[in-house]
Amino acid sequence: MPLSRLLLPLLLLLMDEGSYGSKQQHDNLLVLTVATKETEGFRRFQRSAQFFNYKIKVLGLNEEWHGGDDKKTSGGGQKVRLLKSALEGYADQENLVILFTESYDVIFASGPAELLKKFRQAKSKVVFSSETLIYPDRKLEAKYPQVRDGKRFLGSGGFIGYAPHLSKLVADWQGQDSDSDQLFYTTVFLDPEKRGSINISLDHRCRIFQNLNGALDEVVLKFEQGRVRARNLASDSLPVVIHGNGPTKLQLNYLGNYIPQIWTFETGCTVCREGLRSLSTLKEDALPLVLIGIFIEQPTPFLSPFFQRLQKLHYPKKRIQLFIHNHEEHHLSQVDEFVEEHGEEYRSVKVVGPDDHVESADARNMGIDMCRQDPACEYYFSIDAETVVKNPDTLRILIEQNKFVIAPLVGRLGKLWSNFWGALSADGYYARSEDYIDIVQGWRV
Repeated sequence: MPLSRLLLPLLLLLMDEGSYGSKQQHDNLLVLTVATKETEGFRRFQRSAQFFNYKIKVLGLNEEWHGGDDKKTSGGGQKVRLLKSALEGYADQENLVILFTESYDVIFASGPAELLKKFRQAKSKVVFSSETLIYPDRKLEAKYPQVRDGKRFLGSGGFIGYAPHLSKLVADWQGQDSDSDQLFYTTVFLDPEKRGSINISLDHRCRIFQNLNGALDEVVLKFEQGRVRARNLASDSLPVVIHGNGPTKLQLNYLGNYIPQIWTFETGCTVCREGLRSLSTLKEDALPLVLIGIFIEQPTPFLSPFFQRLQKLHYPKKRIQLFIHNHEEHHLSQVDEFVEEHGEEYRSVKVVGPDDHVESADARNMGIDMCRQDPACEYYFSIDAETVVKNPDTLRILIEQNKFVIAPLVGRLGKLWSNFWGALSADGYYARSEDYIDIVQGWRV
């Protein structure tokens, strides 16, 4: 028999065994997380987990949260209690690896195979994420082991270990739900005897976990073929789990617009058509009620054409309420003319004029409150009078996106100026984001 015929079955056998071994490894990994309610952040976490086929078990869903909040130095003890209870069912499974992570502010950037490989390379039974900043008790800094390279301090938002060792880690927990989980795990780690017996280490170089707080300047996007990763420039690593801890939620939102395959140069946006709401089967009187807030805050050329375009929207006017704030005496006649000619076509019209002496910010709040206080009002559409809406289907298109909030990108023809803020500065003002120009020019859509 030719040698090639002998090699082919052997090669196929090895491939099958490799696939089985990989699957077996994945079966020995379980992700535990805590989420008391399903938020947008939680759904983002789920989407990234499903992309890589992680096996997830959610703890505490629909349970009332008593674990404090991010603004307090205490809190999170409820997560330890839930984890301790869950681990009772796995404590004797010596080969089971469990990843515990936050969910509301976490995304996965890679899959189980890479996670397990990096965990085993760490040669510890439990590996915690690491941070640049110490929290919640700075007085403990002197007790931390010195490190020559990487981040020195423990982060409780993500850790991975063998089930029996994690069970041992939380065995002494007797705290309240409002106590600090970070302080509890820090105390265990800083006890040399417990650290040694459990065999705990920190992911100093962010090979597994990337905490963004204190590290924003280190993390950039890395575009691969059809995939996007976060790269840590300081450690030259590609973390698997990205955590927007502390005041870094906006930066996580930015990364989450791309990772793992939300937007790539090859595919464009892969989720923009998900969860759409169809209006095509609804009769006119069953369409959602919309309140349109119109704001004339400065002398505005072409105000009459603006009202004409408003009239041409492909949406039944009896399903539209109008709130008009006119700050300019100059435009009184145009507003009055529009209301007199077309006001009765709409479900209702409320005008706040110059004589009412209502400032712009207060008027905008009034418009939102009108919708919020009306049980029938489903959507609020805010528009300034100097904005040109060319597409008469705009309202329908926006509603069909089925999102809580959609912010417009309004630009000036041939200019880089827009009302889009790609990022915020530390004091809450405009900052230029890495992707600003590409978005404004329509290259990343």
